[in-house]
Amino acid sequence: MKILQSITLVGLLALLISCSNQESHGDQELTRRGYRLERHVSTNGPKPAPGEYAYFQIVMRHQDSIFNTSYGSDQIPRIRIPAEEEYTEETPVIVDALAMMSAGDSATLYFPLDSLDQVPPAFADIDVIEYDLKFLEIKTDEEFKAEMQEILDQRAAEMDAVRARKPEIVATAEKALADYKAGRIQNLQKTESGLEYVIHEEGTGAMPKNGDMVAVQYYGTFMDGKVFDNSYDQGEPYRFPLGQGRAIKGWDEGIGYLKQGTRASLFIPPSLGYGESGYMDIPGNTQLYFLVELVEVN
Repeated sequence: MKILQSITLVGLLALLISCSNQESHGDQELTRRGYRLERHVSTNGPKPAPGEYAYFQIVMRHQDSIFNTSYGSDQIPRIRIPAEEEYTEETPVIVDALAMMSAGDSATLYFPLDSLDQVPPAFADIDVIEYDLKFLEIKTDEEFKAEMQEILDQRAAEMDAVRARKPEIVATAEKALADYKAGRIQNLQKTESGLEYVIHEEGTGAMPKNGDMVAVQYYGTFMDGKVFDNSYDQGEPYRFPLGQGRAIKGWDEGIGYLKQGTRASLFIPPSLGYGESGYMDIPGNTQLYFLVELVEVN
């Protein structure tokens, strides 16, 4: 499956750089690089020391328009507080704010876009980006490393479990494809676009909407059963925002019919796949089959 890289929250933060010195300015505070920090909650607790990690939630917005948020994600953002000599032009501006905050604090950092040499096209009509920050906790370097190792171990176990399911997935896919070609599939749905799908096991979770991030395990073959791609060998699902052109049209449409936890077969005509031109080892005008599992909706 072709994966297009999006601009991530961290990537956007890393773009927003300038420099100045921290100072007090009346009722407002300025960070070390001169950006206004408006405090909402101040606990006056200990601040993170250089080398420690700040765990936080963040909303990136302009007034009421939200560009990105960490709320709702299963990954809590964390960032290492650098020592004075470690600061560079690549250090994200939110580091300056977090270094001034304590666990339990909340604040808004205001970043004027005229500080940038080149404003990203998406922000062309915006003068200020607001970062709403909620500081959750501080962890030492040792605590952070132990947590990361635990996450890596858990992820490895989950990936092994997914790989172990591949024989079951192959058997289900082969039967579904054979039944489809023999006209034996019951409850086969066909949409106006030409997509055909059947639900094998219906989940009980949320049904995604356009723009939601979804994670999909998949097993893809040509109509003769030859496999061209699958996620089970990697042990990880493909993640993409639904309905944003980050997957083929048949996926943008078909995944939208499924609840989280659903296993289904998608029979995708060329017009909803890779069209007349094809893609890599997929010839043009090729109908495709996918056994998919919608494992996550955010």
